[in-house]
Amino acid sequence: MSLAAARSRPLALARVTLVQHRRALLWWAFAIAVTAVFYASLYPSVRDSGDTFDEYLDQLPEAFRAIIGEDLTSPAGYLWSQLFSSMGPIVFLVYSIGVGARAIAGDEESGALDLVLSTPVRRATVLRDRALAMIAGTVVLSTVLAVALAITGPPFDMSVPLGDLVLVHVMQALLAIAFGSIALAIGATTGNRALAIGLTSAYAVVSYLVWAIGGSVDVLARALPLSAFRWFAEPQPLSEGTHLVNVLVLVGITAAAYAVAHVSLQRRDLGT
Repeated sequence: MSLAAARSRPLALARVTLVQHRRALLWWAFAIAVTAVFYASLYPSVRDSGDTFDEYLDQLPEAFRAIIGEDLTSPAGYLWSQLFSSMGPIVFLVYSIGVGARAIAGDEESGALDLVLSTPVRRATVLRDRALAMIAGTVVLSTVLAVALAITGPPFDMSVPLGDLVLVHVMQALLAIAFGSIALAIGATTGNRALAIGLTSAYAVVSYLVWAIGGSVDVLARALPLSAFRWFAEPQPLSEGTHLVNVLVLVGITAAAYAVAHVSLQRRDLGT
């Protein structure tokens, strides 16, 4: 499909972007599926060593117990402590931030954005379709992980209610999309891909640390509402459900970042 097709076919650029990056997306999906198998295969040994892990938890500072949870041996507790409280969000943030930063700033630096805009395609259309491609890729990878855990978990006695599994993946996807949208906004504002990745990653690290130790440090506790991770992880979605306000905050971050990207891209002279 040519770039000019975006004029007459709705969301053509989003489809073009996904097709162009299909190999990378397939490799990401493969790696995520392998990760699911890896964590599922480890669960029986963790479950059978419950007393040892309980002693280990008792020796940890309260802040660390708040991150990984108080239960390492149930399927939900194990998945939260080993995957969704750390590694899972990190993997998805690496993907979404990279795609979000590349969506406008990466193409602007390479000169590809000039080629796209030389066709009868508006800047707003390019931004919309690139954002949708980032969202679609994140949803696809989240679905891959959810399906892989649903399939590989039961053979290793790691069964989690499907509704809970879907909910935690929805929240993780919303978190990743929010950070990807921030990277998109910074890239659209500055035209600098490295800066978009750097600033968004820095916020991600600070956000994670504020959530992780905010409950134990009074000064940081006041900053908890500013942490996107707080809205993903409290309440813990895999076993405690979540609140509508958590969903709305993460969606609100995405919407606000997209609005900034839209205004900035319309007003800025693009680099050549």
